[in-house]
Amino acid sequence: MVTRRHLLAGGIAAPALLPRLVRAQSDTRPVLRVAVQALPPTLEPLESISNVGLRVSYNVFDTLWRRDFLAEAAEGGQKLVPHLATSLRQRDPLTWEVKLRQGVRMHDETVLSADDVLSTFSPERMYGVQVQHHEGRVNFGHLASVEAESRDTVILRTKTPDVVMPQRLAAYGGWIHSAKAYGEHGIAGLRQKPVGSGPYRVAAFQRDQRAVLESHDDYWMGRPKARQIVFTVVPDASSRLAGLQAGDFDLVTNLLPEQAQTLSGNRTFEAVDVPLEFAHILYYDTRNPVLRDARVRQALNYAVDYETLGQSLWGAGFKRMAALQTPSFGPLYDGNRRGFTHDPERARQLLREAGYKGEEIVIRITPGYYLQMLLAVQVIQQMWEAVGVKSRLETMENLAQLVNPGADVRPTSVAFRFPDPLGGGLLVHLSKDYFLQKSGFWQPTAFNAISDELRLATDPAERKRLWLRLMDEYEAEAPALILYPVREYFAKRRSVKWTHYPLYYMDFRSFNLDFA
Repeated sequence: MVTRRHLLAGGIAAPALLPRLVRAQSDTRPVLRVAVQALPPTLEPLESISNVGLRVSYNVFDTLWRRDFLAEAAEGGQKLVPHLATSLRQRDPLTWEVKLRQGVRMHDETVLSADDVLSTFSPERMYGVQVQHHEGRVNFGHLASVEAESRDTVILRTKTPDVVMPQRLAAYGGWIHSAKAYGEHGIAGLRQKPVGSGPYRVAAFQRDQRAVLESHDDYWMGRPKARQIVFTVVPDASSRLAGLQAGDFDLVTNLLPEQAQTLSGNRTFEAVDVPLEFAHILYYDTRNPVLRDARVRQALNYAVDYETLGQSLWGAGFKRMAALQTPSFGPLYDGNRRGFTHDPERARQLLREAGYKGEEIVIRITPGYYLQMLLAVQVIQQMWEAVGVKSRLETMENLAQLVNPGADVRPTSVAFRFPDPLGGGLLVHLSKDYFLQKSGFWQPTAFNAISDELRLATDPAERKRLWLRLMDEYEAEAPALILYPVREYFAKRRSVKWTHYPLYYMDFRSFNLDFA
């Protein structure tokens, strides 16, 4: 507690402290209390790209460009708008000019400049031979250089033409941090108390317990509506829901469909079902003898009744994802793609052709991390058994244990970072730059060659042709089983006016949060 004696003892610092104390005492804005199933192990933005990490990152940082999800919901299609940049101009096929917004204050009181962009997009973080985290290279590994032409003008040069640079700058990895803070504290500072320009600054972070964000009152898009956002870890979904009903929380995430249904008609609380641009898959270790033959992998995929699986887990509103694509891809979306259909006879035939002799397939999951995964795998085991495939389920405590040797099948999530094939799915999560191939689970040749062509293509018709070829090659190789597009069920007080986007962002900027 700060007393008058403490202030007097502070001498010359006391007058500077008084206005902040007065503002804090007179601040009547509410504290938004959010219960989540987990928090990321670090707040370093590249290391916290996950369903639990994006919720925090999106409020601490801004990007140069922004995807306007609210406009998309109202108008349809893709909608990009300026954010920390006021303009983005392509000077030539390999050069992009970024003009920065003036007067934007970072959390450390510095003013946004080209230095912050250069620090964020530095070779050590994004495109060097060695980067701090592989996520930097996923969206920005094709950069050749990033230069400051003036205090407010940045030049991005790429090694190859890039038709989706505006989408990249609005997506994962493009969060601008303070060059001053990074220079003083490095990656350790980013991990524990990152400094961005977003609507909230990090006040406290306790891994596996809570994260406290406080209002960045000088935020350039307007003063936030909450004085604090408190994320509290409550691993059990029923406990999160009970906490909401008891008044301990205002908003709770990651509920089961049947839990959300219990709030139907409730006058104080409401549950919301959000279809996400996000999928769960099971991927195969193609090095293991039983799964080395693509025909066995295809058979496992044909054995699954996707409609029954999806509706049993997600309800009548379930819509199958026949391939790793979303309608937001626009002209590149193949709405006629059927993918693997439920065909038990075809599955049995492929197993016979491949010489499958009843070898046991080991599935390894972490039951509490991916919503509905335990039930999904148990249902799939029954479907595989129906075509003569033996399987055994192993459960692990954490994700790190999943990749240890000894398993044939493992789960992962697939996010569509921006609405284009280059933004997620096949060209990210199954690519040679991502963990599935880097860990050796799958090492294709033709698939990677088509992917390389698609990354370089600029003509819309050629991009569509290559995208269809890539999906064909994926189905021939069958390195994974697409379970379903994920739905997020959250619940909140009706007095909290807030919209969940189709990604795991939780945007608490003033235009998307209010209190009745």
